[in-house]
Amino acid sequence: MNAKKKLVILSVNYEPYMSGAEQMVREILERLGEKYATTLLTARFDKKLPFYEKRAGFEIFRLGIGHKIADKFLYPVLAAMKARDLNADIIHAVMESYAGGALVLVKYFCPRAKRILTLQSGDLDDDRKQNNPLIRFTWKIIHRSPHIVTAISSFLAHRAERLGVKPENIFITPNGVDLSEVPTEPDRVPGRVLCMGRLSWEKGYDYLIPAWPEVVKAAPEARLVIYGDGPREKEIRGMVRESGVEEKIEIRRPVPHAEFMKEMAKAEVFILPTLAEGLGIVFIEAQACGVPPIGTRVGGVPDVIQDGENGLLIEPKNSDQIAEAILRLLKDRPLRDRLRAGGLLACRRFEWKEILGKIDDIYKDVLK
Repeated sequence: MNAKKKLVILSVNYEPYMSGAEQMVREILERLGEKYATTLLTARFDKKLPFYEKRAGFEIFRLGIGHKIADKFLYPVLAAMKARDLNADIIHAVMESYAGGALVLVKYFCPRAKRILTLQSGDLDDDRKQNNPLIRFTWKIIHRSPHIVTAISSFLAHRAERLGVKPENIFITPNGVDLSEVPTEPDRVPGRVLCMGRLSWEKGYDYLIPAWPEVVKAAPEARLVIYGDGPREKEIRGMVRESGVEEKIEIRRPVPHAEFMKEMAKAEVFILPTLAEGLGIVFIEAQACGVPPIGTRVGGVPDVIQDGENGLLIEPKNSDQIAEAILRLLKDRPLRDRLRAGGLLACRRFEWKEILGKIDDIYKDVLK
């Protein structure tokens, strides 16, 4: 019997620090882990977290000193050194920045391993970063170091090609959804508009909050519920207080995913006017819950939302279009129903079973 091939996953974040990228890591570990001798290398960030865990189908090594800032910068070197010790056959980095940096070093620490990079981040294309020559040079090296690049959207795949990756070495493997977590009989709350996203510059709150007085003026029953935390929380809460409709906006702390899906299913409309987005898993989750999503024409969002078929697309940085799209959905039930039906059909393209099958095929191909 042949020994299992050694698969090492690089992800600077993992439980309890989860987002869409880390969800992909979890799905790979839990659904493909037993096919390989699988190890996750992640940053420790907290001294309360164990250095090592053995779980069903995979093991976890947490690297670093247990410090939220220092461990990010230590991660590329520590992960590359640990991958060398593990003598991996495949090393798969999920996310361009710290894990991608580790993969560059892996090329020298563990040259025999096949290297795969999954592109997840849309905010790397922000002008503030692209105008920095050092950042541009770093991104180019990170994108060119793997044997294979996978991207969660066509937007990120085009970025890889633009940075010099050969088209035949680029594959699209989007983040997925677990449809088993979708509530089957949701209780819709009339007028509820839900938003979920980190309280940071790229999620477009500077345009969503100013749009809300116009929404309330035309639809007094409308209530905006925001789930998120982040570096701009104090500033965004201040914007809410100054909006004149503070009683119509609620900011809630993040909740476990299953609980969030229940809250999502209660909404009539979902909105995230993001300024940068690799794909936008939350739009897919809205569709799966039967909630018509409103997104912006940026990054990978158009891969998920086809305007007028399974959601609405608007231009970024436009409070007028935000208010108009929300009111259109709140006041036009036939449109909501049509977009809801389209979304329920479209979200099936993003089931994890199909996506992980493609990832497993990529693993098999690089090992040939």
